[in-house]
Amino acid sequence: MHSLIIYSTVDGQTQKIAQAMAKDWPDDVDVIPFESFEDYPKREQVSRIVIGSSIRYGHYNKDLIKLIQRHREWLASIDSAFFSVNLTARKPGKNDPDTSSYIQKFLKRTGWLPDHIAMFAGQLAYPKYGFFDKQMIRFIMKMTGGCTDGVSTIEYTNWDDVSRFVETLNS
Repeated sequence: MHSLIIYSTVDGQTQKIAQAMAKDWPDDVDVIPFESFEDYPKREQVSRIVIGSSIRYGHYNKDLIKLIQRHREWLASIDSAFFSVNLTARKPGKNDPDTSSYIQKFLKRTGWLPDHIAMFAGQLAYPKYGFFDKQMIRFIMKMTGGCTDGVSTIEYTNWDDVSRFVETLNS
């Protein structure tokens, strides 16, 4: 069985999560950015795929959505999973895929129904952000009761949850 983990990331946390998943993976797995999927040489061998994407300003990457729409039939024919990464999931009760409006809109828009879905908190990394992003994220964090100092880097990802998701996918 060959597995593939693809990801869409803005600041690198989704890639970091995808790579951590691969370290816990029990068999053959590759990790690639979603932009490399069309040229991925082992696509015919893939029997399980995990797709991860971050959310920025309430939206997933539109090119990732198009990719999923194009390959929806293939995705339905194999074991598949999706994980979402965002800062909202740092708050208790906000990391449930069943109640996430972001994930529900994503599933409706793509027409894809993965076998497994998870939501992970991301990383707040003010030093990585340009002026506009920093101000927007400070505003969002103020509205949601988060850190607004404009200088901190805080990793909210629960790595035990990531490991449990991998266990679920491989059980």
